[in-house]
Amino acid sequence: MNRRITSILIAVLAAMLVFTAAAENGGKPRAVPLAPVKEFDVVAKGEVVKHAFEIRNEGDAPLEVTDVRPSCGCTVARFDRTIAPGEVGKVNVTLKTDTFSGPISKSIAVFTNDFDNPKLQLVVKAHVKPYIQVMPGYARYNYVRGEKIVPIPQLLWAEDGSDIKVVGAKGPADHVKVSFREAKEEERDSRAKGRQWLLEVELAADSPVGPLRDQVVVTLDHAKQKTVKIPVSGFVRPRQHITPEEVNFGQLQGSALPFQRTFDFTNFITKPIQLTQIETGNEAIKVEVKPSANETEKGYRFRVVLTIGSDMPKGSFDSTVKIHTTDSQNPVVELPIKGTVL
Repeated sequence: MNRRITSILIAVLAAMLVFTAAAENGGKPRAVPLAPVKEFDVVAKGEVVKHAFEIRNEGDAPLEVTDVRPSCGCTVARFDRTIAPGEVGKVNVTLKTDTFSGPISKSIAVFTNDFDNPKLQLVVKAHVKPYIQVMPGYARYNYVRGEKIVPIPQLLWAEDGSDIKVVGAKGPADHVKVSFREAKEEERDSRAKGRQWLLEVELAADSPVGPLRDQVVVTLDHAKQKTVKIPVSGFVRPRQHITPEEVNFGQLQGSALPFQRTFDFTNFITKPIQLTQIETGNEAIKVEVKPSANETEKGYRFRVVLTIGSDMPKGSFDSTVKIHTTDSQNPVVELPIKGTVL
């Protein structure tokens, strides 16, 4: 059973327990949403839509709101947890539209102690309209740290042809650089009218290794849409990498020695490299590096064979294998290893 189903069952059970307590006191709540569906007209992409749904308690015992669960894209700011008989409570909903386009419908499940109607369904509907067009509208990188990088251009213009101005543009981190200027005549999209702007999204050469999942935020002076968010995704790879990055051999029986494990060493940079020297820090640990037999992979893929020798003394060992390369930017790749010989 997944977490979502489990959470819903817990919410329903909580509502039933509260209802039972109320019934024993001779009362019964009744939840009635006054307008369960809220329809907005055209909403500018990026606009934050807010609405307060009202729920009346038409019973004769306090109505307890035990949980509120929005679907993706909705955020419940707050809600009234107890509604007295005859009174009206509110569920305040916030809908962020920066990732949507076109007609949308988002639901909010409200759980109460009304045994006859324990789950209410509230719905927010809208038509999200992008007043600003962005081409291509995303920046995706598959980049190796320190390699030459080419900025990814973005062309912006107003769909209604108005003469917009880009006021500012900010990357999600210091290593994501964003510049902008008005597009030259030869850079313009012939389908669009009005002023067009060219943005360039560029990664710094020393960007940290790891995934990219964020957004560039562009600020404009358009009357109906003030911001545009451009997704930045992809991955920054290390120049070289051993898989896995760290090895724990665990407990090794002395009778099982010598013991070998094999690893893959990958060179991601454009230029092929050589492995010139290997240090293990322990005479009982031997490492052999074998280049790939595939001609196209030579200088890029290597097989690393690590041997724990039979002369390894009993007890714990903790060492670092250092593989020296001809890559001037990353001359040493380290592989921490540890374990225990019984």
